[in-house]
Amino acid sequence: MKKAFGRILILLLVFLCSAGITALLLNSETTDDRSDMNLCTLPEVMVDIGGRPANRMCGYVQPMQLDFMRDCITPLDTTKKLTFLINPYDTEVTSLSYEIRTSDGSKVMENRKVKNLGTSDRYQTAEVTISSDLRLNQEYSMQIMLETAVGNVFYYTRVVSRSGLNTESYVAFVQNFYESCLDKSLADNLASYLEPEETGNATNFSNISIHSSLSEISWGSLKPKLSKKGIPVIKDINETTASILLDYQISAQNDSGQTEMYDVSEFYRMRYTETRTRLLNFERSARQIFDPSLPMILENGLSLGIRDKTVSYLTDEEGKIAAFIQQGDLWTYVPESGKFVQVFTFRRNQKGDYRDSREDHDYKIIRVDQDGNLDFVLYGYMNRGIHEGYTGVCVYHYSSDQNVVEEKVFIPSTESYTFLNFDMGTLSYVSQDNNLYLLLAQKLYRIDINSGGYEVLEEGIQSIEFAVSDTNAHAAWRVTEGEYRGKIKEIDFETRKTRLLSPLSEQQLRVVGYMNEDLVYGILLDGDTLKDSSGRSVEGIHTLRI
Repeated sequence: MKKAFGRILILLLVFLCSAGITALLLNSETTDDRSDMNLCTLPEVMVDIGGRPANRMCGYVQPMQLDFMRDCITPLDTTKKLTFLINPYDTEVTSLSYEIRTSDGSKVMENRKVKNLGTSDRYQTAEVTISSDLRLNQEYSMQIMLETAVGNVFYYTRVVSRSGLNTESYVAFVQNFYESCLDKSLADNLASYLEPEETGNATNFSNISIHSSLSEISWGSLKPKLSKKGIPVIKDINETTASILLDYQISAQNDSGQTEMYDVSEFYRMRYTETRTRLLNFERSARQIFDPSLPMILENGLSLGIRDKTVSYLTDEEGKIAAFIQQGDLWTYVPESGKFVQVFTFRRNQKGDYRDSREDHDYKIIRVDQDGNLDFVLYGYMNRGIHEGYTGVCVYHYSSDQNVVEEKVFIPSTESYTFLNFDMGTLSYVSQDNNLYLLLAQKLYRIDINSGGYEVLEEGIQSIEFAVSDTNAHAAWRVTEGEYRGKIKEIDFETRKTRLLSPLSEQQLRVVGYMNEDLVYGILLDGDTLKDSSGRSVEGIHTLRI
């Protein structure tokens, strides 16, 4: 009897402990992911600029369209020598090859392979000398390919041959500036570079500029510590100025002693003089990484911390569940219970690096229902998982009951995230029968969210010839190829019915836009297209019709 009572008591204690732990865990959850979110595997490639790594490039597992890859530019001096730095992480790299083409990718200028890679600190190195006769001040596209244990991986930069660019000085300035901002003992040296318009301590570091005070530039009372180092990325450079972007991550203690994490982006525009580098413009934005263990819940909503004011979110019809996006992560929140769920993230909470925290992706939240289920689109660069190294569009369904994210369809693209983001802003419509319509890379897609299937409704659509209605329920474009060339095609996404508008003899049609759901198009007569003084064609619309 005593043994039985003891067993019951032990079982009761185990149950109470389990219930308590479960209650704590229910306030914050992370989803299972059926897409197999493995660790990052692709190496990174950088360029050595005066002994400092610069122009960090992420890897792609398929060749990309060269004219869409404009993330960085690598200057060539008169020696035309480049040293590539390869951070292999845990992946074996056996060789590096490169190909230089004209900026539109139409002509190959040079291609070579480097089999014997060197080593320097934690990097593998490849030294190359460009032998082609590249024109001065003309940009070319460079594709770099690594042979690795996981297959061929591609990297992209633009190259330009110019003299007297002072690239090393610019990179050194940026490195010194951001490190000095994080060290109060060095920050006073930055005062001469600033043009402050007001004084005082910043309470929100989401928008700092060259016109901010020295105290704001040096993080006020925040006392941040560097968590992930920044690598300068050269966006533009010429004989007089240079523009560089720097991304890094910091941690800081709040008033309660809890650790907060921030992603930081800084933009520098500089001019080199004989005496020193002048700072022409400086902008910094810090965005807090959402952590539900911190005090985020207010009486009238959520405090998302330091970030810009525009928040992408969607609620169910009754407003009981909200889905929101914060720093590349997708969350749901139930105000009644105070429960948070991290629906999707590439970011690793422990032992992460720049590859998993890279933010070249975004979301479109399609639907939230009252049970907490979610349909959403992830688009851009895939940091890790089964689609690591691709850019594209992925449609997911999140099941609240099972706490599982399930991939419905993935559409790869050879465009960079910048151009995908533009396409997604043009059209994203979900019909009543659960079909998603997207315009991607000049193709109009219909995606069945239920089954995961998709079809291409139209190809060769030029974005400047494409317009959508206020609700996105209708779209129209001018057909540029095939038997309907020159006609305007309009589609109703709810019924999937299309109609054609045809020009009369000696007429041309142009899509102008929509007024609410009404199409506005223009008629051009022969002779209405003229050329201005610079030789550009200018069209004069003869008649507007609604």
